Amino acid sequence: MAVDAEKLEALFEAPEETHATCIIRAVEVQKIYHTGTQEVKALQGASVDIYKGEYLSIMGPSGSGKTTLFNMIGGLGKPTSGKVYIDQVDIAQLDYNELAWLRCRKVGYIFQSYHLIQVMTCLENVTLPMSFAGLDAEEARDKGIALLELVGLGERVLHKPGELSGGQQQRCAIARALANSPEIILADEPTANLDSHTGQEIIDLLAQLKSELNVTIVSATHDLKMLRKSDRILWIEDGRIVKMAHPSEIDFSLGDFD
Repeated sequence: MAVDAEKLEALFEAPEETHATCIIRAVEVQKIYHTGTQEVKALQGASVDIYKGEYLSIMGPSGSGKTTLFNMIGGLGKPTSGKVYIDQVDIAQLDYNELAWLRCRKVGYIFQSYHLIQVMTCLENVTLPMSFAGLDAEEARDKGIALLELVGLGERVLHKPGELSGGQQQRCAIARALANSPEIILADEPTANLDSHTGQEIIDLLAQLKSELNVTIVSATHDLKMLRKSDRILWIEDGRIVKMAHPSEIDFSLGDFD
C-alpha cells in the first residue's frame, strides 16, 4: 500500500512550540521477549518525556533495557504494551509503510559501527536517504555536499569509508543522519569505537548541531564526556527508569551515578 505523504506530514506537524515542547513521550512502555519457554521483561513500565532541542543521554548496565528503550522511542520496535508518541502521534498504530516514512523523514540514526555502505562514496552514502525521500539527484547532491562540509568532510566527498579514519566515518554517518532534515537524532554509543580525542570531537559536533539546528538528540552512551554535554541524564536498571538528573547534579570525578 502506498504511503500518503501529505497525510503523514500533516499528522506529524509539530504542535505550536512552547518553552518546553515535548517531542517524544513514552508512557508505561513494556517490552517482553520470549526465548523458548522463557519470558524476558526488557522494559517494565518506562515513562519519559523528551523535549524539542534537548540533548538526553540514556545510560545503564548491560541488560538494563537501555537499547530496548532507545529502539522503542526511535520507532525501531513496537512495545508489548504502553504508548510511544512522536509529535503526539502514537507510533505503535502506524503500519509498516508509515513507520518507514517516519524513520526516513522524522528521525536520523547514528550507530556505533557507522553502518556506512563500503562501496559507496561519502556523498553517495549521505544522499541515499534523500533518494528514498524523493529528492531529485541535483538537489540531493548539493545538499549532500553541504552536509559533508558542515561535519568537516568537505574535502572527502568522493572518498569511500575504507579511505577514512574512524572519526571521519562517524562524521559521515552524522551527515547521513541529517540527510532528510530530521527533528530527532538517535545516537547509539556514537563514540564507543573512537579514541578519546576523536570521541570528544564527535561529542562537540553533536552539541554544535543541537545548538545550530535545534535537533533533539537522544544518545545511549557510557561516555562521561558525552554525559557532561547532556541536558539530562536518564538511568535505567532492570527495565525501569530509576533516575533522571542534570549533569550539574553529578560528581563525575567520583564516578558516582547512584
